[in-house]
Amino acid sequence: MTKTLDGLNFDLPPTEAQIIELAHQHRKNLDEAIFHQEIHLGNFCLAQRKRVYDFTRQLDPQQREQFYDVYNGELKRVADDDELHPVDSERGVGVFAIALVLGIIALVLYFAVIRNVIG
Repeated sequence: MTKTLDGLNFDLPPTEAQIIELAHQHRKNLDEAIFHQEIHLGNFCLAQRKRVYDFTRQLDPQQREQFYDVYNGELKRVADDDELHPVDSERGVGVFAIALVLGIIALVLYFAVIRNVIG
């Protein structure tokens, strides 16, 4: 039995090579969509994920898990590293930095506003 997803034919259950081909096709589609101003990337990606979700509902839970392991693994493998937004930048701002900024703001307010109002 075969099914079609995004122009690719799949056996049920799909082989690893078919899943990898789908991941590469989705990456290619995303790269092309980036340069089209009329395409909203959020909606495009959600629609793509919905098609994959609907396809995987035809698989039993173990096959579905294997599908997503291969699919997500391949997408991570072919992803571009973004030097402007490294992974470690997601940790947030340290407590020391926040305290320093609040201290500077307090000093500026004191010397610019409060000192002139009181004195």
